[in-house]
Amino acid sequence: MTKAILSRRGVEFDALDVENDPEAIKQLRALGLSSVPAVVVGERMMTGWNPTRLAQLVGFSLQESAGTPEELISSQHVILDAALRAVAQIPDEGWERIAFGRNRPLRELARHLFHVVDAGVDADVSGAFPAGAWLAARDVPTLTGAALIGRYGDAVRAKFHTWYESTPPDGTRFARAIEADVGSRTLTQVLQRTRLHSAQHLRQLYAFLELFGVAIEDRLTDDDLRNLGMTDLPDEVF
Repeated sequence: MTKAILSRRGVEFDALDVENDPEAIKQLRALGLSSVPAVVVGERMMTGWNPTRLAQLVGFSLQESAGTPEELISSQHVILDAALRAVAQIPDEGWERIAFGRNRPLRELARHLFHVVDAGVDADVSGAFPAGAWLAARDVPTLTGAALIGRYGDAVRAKFHTWYESTPPDGTRFARAIEADVGSRTLTQVLQRTRLHSAQHLRQLYAFLELFGVAIEDRLTDDDLRNLGMTDLPDEVF
């Protein structure tokens, strides 16, 4: 998503693949950085998702769009429902599949999608969003198969629904500061981040289903996602 912002504004950059290139990892660590996305401009650098800070670092103008609390909540529900439908269609033999140049199995991609949304709710509860710790790639081998991952997704959806649907959204609450790994962000900006993140992983689930030759049930197209407010989706799926 960081690459998409830079590319759409005509910013030239060299992209390093820390997932598959050991030399790229060495370069990252030599700079004292331990997480991605990372952007380095001369002696200045940043990590994490903060479009405003990225614009200041690189030198272009950017105004972060802000959906209303109601739009954020309703669109996140749509994404969660679509993800649960996709998970239910993944064949049993597909969960350990690794493809598209990534080194994590499909089961971890699916778990991570729901975990992203879970972390957004926790940020609202605690007032902090240390995404480098909560959203870091990891592996949970025991959580595999449509039944277990679907149960986890159902639990996250229920948590999200209970937390946000019990009372009408409060604009003041959504405008309050959340201490994030990329500096102070509003709750709205944190939830925009987790919504966009989960939407991108939904697109990746669809790519796996296509790889398996599955006819995707009630698919959310890229146009559907952008109409829901996710205009910063990158052109590439992986």
